[in-house]
Amino acid sequence: MSGKILKGPEQLEVPSLSLGQYFFKRAQELGDRECQVDADTGRSESFSSVKLRSTRVAVGLQKRGVTSKDVVLTCTNITVDAPVPIVASYFLGAKIANLDPSLSVKQTSHLIGLVSPKVIFVEEASVPLIEESLRSANHKTEIVVFGKSEQYSTFSDLVTPQAEEASFRPSEVDIHAVAIMFFSSGTTGLPKAICHSHYSFMQASFSFHRSGVNIDTLLFFTSFYWMTASLFLSWLFIGGSRRIVCRTMEAQRTFELIEKYKVTYLFVAPNLSYKLTKFTKKRDYDTSSLYSLMVGGTAMSSEQILKLSTVLPHTQIIFIYGLSEIGLASFNRPEDGQQVRQNKLGSCGTLTFGCSLKILDPETKKVLGPNQKGYIYIKSRALMKGYYKKDSSDLFDEDGFMETGDIGYYDDDEYLYVIEREKEMFKYLSWHIVPSVVEGVLLEHPGVKEAVVFGLPRSDEEGEVPTACVVLKDGCNVSEQEIQDLVAGKLSDREKLRGGIFFVKELPMTPTGKVMRKEVRSNVINALINK
Repeated sequence: MSGKILKGPEQLEVPSLSLGQYFFKRAQELGDRECQVDADTGRSESFSSVKLRSTRVAVGLQKRGVTSKDVVLTCTNITVDAPVPIVASYFLGAKIANLDPSLSVKQTSHLIGLVSPKVIFVEEASVPLIEESLRSANHKTEIVVFGKSEQYSTFSDLVTPQAEEASFRPSEVDIHAVAIMFFSSGTTGLPKAICHSHYSFMQASFSFHRSGVNIDTLLFFTSFYWMTASLFLSWLFIGGSRRIVCRTMEAQRTFELIEKYKVTYLFVAPNLSYKLTKFTKKRDYDTSSLYSLMVGGTAMSSEQILKLSTVLPHTQIIFIYGLSEIGLASFNRPEDGQQVRQNKLGSCGTLTFGCSLKILDPETKKVLGPNQKGYIYIKSRALMKGYYKKDSSDLFDEDGFMETGDIGYYDDDEYLYVIEREKEMFKYLSWHIVPSVVEGVLLEHPGVKEAVVFGLPRSDEEGEVPTACVVLKDGCNVSEQEIQDLVAGKLSDREKLRGGIFFVKELPMTPTGKVMRKEVRSNVINALINK
């Protein structure tokens, strides 16, 4: 079967403006329209207010010497204040990057060292993390605290009225200059800083926005460490939508917020979706407003997608495929919902606007055709510029396609299926084992809260045997044999957990909610060696 390059719909027309110019212009147009609501306090803020506070912060940063050549860093959980330094950086053309408070000192110091920020905005509780990380990275920078501080400047100081605010306008910058950086997940090695220009991120934002239908009111639980949160921030300004701010994702609270605020669009990571399907409702919640539930980030079983459809009967389940290097690559369009449920389960949908994709044979590197598994390569105007201060020329082939590190295929209707990341798969008796498939079965058990599957080295003949680390729900007593029987009853013989099941209290996670598989595997191997 001959191979071909898949192409998404024609590229969208996107304004030729910097992010700062576009956000400033749209905030003026949207004026007093509601932009964000703090679900914990009931505090509401308009686009005009976000623009004013961002302008004041931008003026304050200018007085500190911040220009388009500098990097501004944030480290905070989800709040209504978190977007303000980001928008302010857009206004100045400064490069913005975001950390997550759940990172370790080792991780944080590495990321600080990568981007060398001039200013760091940090939530009050995470000041010790940043202080220690700066010492470890041997880097000096100004700290601005969200909250109270006797030692450092505060965010409150910066948002006080400024004499220059009335005449302030966004800086003129090259739209192909770096605007925003995201850190790679770090599940297979040290993270790198992924660079997007004003141009590429505008392309990604508009393409992502067009993937949604009825996006009047958004609810998501990711910090700005994750690219999705920044894309959703763009949604607010592109479509005049509002954002419901909630710091943690719990099932009952999510149902309550959907009902109270008539949420129309919800995003959750696949591992968090199990909270919704395992939750025993104490009463019926009105979720009829929820038009779409977007799920993406890692693979998810067809069975879980069906369960979500049962829990949210009025809602289209949109499974997406995206990367920090490109934003959204493919998605299940809401209008295709019924078809996806019936015969496209497990698919990430079709390509988004202006995106091209090819599947290459792992051995020959030849372009494959439908239903042939291989390496996924992607090309788009939304593609990143490269890694910050690092040669990235080897990331792209001669035609400008980037290797994603993912393995998958497309069917005869050009629906994409992503199987696994190349480095997360392992071989047992020459068979490729896909960890996410086994993990999906483990998470079906009512007593299992979290699970990760990996290969444990054995003899040369066996290769690596499937092994699992499992976190149980509080108060649940589940035996190893019970889980072994579950896997044996649902999967092939080669996918049985021959390496055993290790019960742990918690799993190390990246801020994006992905299990640090490499670290879990190393911990188990070291424990067995020292036993």
